[in-house]
Amino acid sequence: AAIVTLLLTSAMLVESVTAASIGQISDLKGISEVVRSKDKFTGKLALPIEQMDNVQTGNGRLEIKFVDDSTVKLTEQSKLVIDDFVYSGKPDSSRMAIKFAAGTARFATGQTGKINKANIALNTPSATVAVRGTDFSTTVDDFGRSLFILLPEDDGSVGEITVSNAAGTVILN
Repeated sequence: AAIVTLLLTSAMLVESVTAASIGQISDLKGISEVVRSKDKFTGKLALPIEQMDNVQTGNGRLEIKFVDDSTVKLTEQSKLVIDDFVYSGKPDSSRMAIKFAAGTARFATGQTGKINKANIALNTPSATVAVRGTDFSTTVDDFGRSLFILLPEDDGSVGEITVSNAAGTVILN
């Protein structure tokens, strides 16, 4: 019985280490949920967010604050999937990949100057965005079309994003 308990404890320890939190819900109003594997969690403040989480809002809004201080704010009827997020503080080994699937999201960079720009990918059904350290919003409509709006920083400066799809690449600054 002691060996079985030890094996179960070791298996739970490995699972908790591999399923590390990459952020948390930092603001919430209304109805939302996080789908992780086959589990569904009702959105609540400080709910940990992990890689491959599918975050959805119904009649609600939420904000995710990542460990590098980047934030994503979702409005009503929005959906995103966190494909990949590694933040080590070293530009070449840090990376982020998020898929905006529906609704409206606002993305604000944190310490992404410490993430190699080539390692940040924000995808919608119709385009890929490369972030150059700034704040922007995107809306994905029912047909998968994407609208991108570059927003000023708190100090009034405007950064840059590169939007690419099959038709080409456009730099917004």
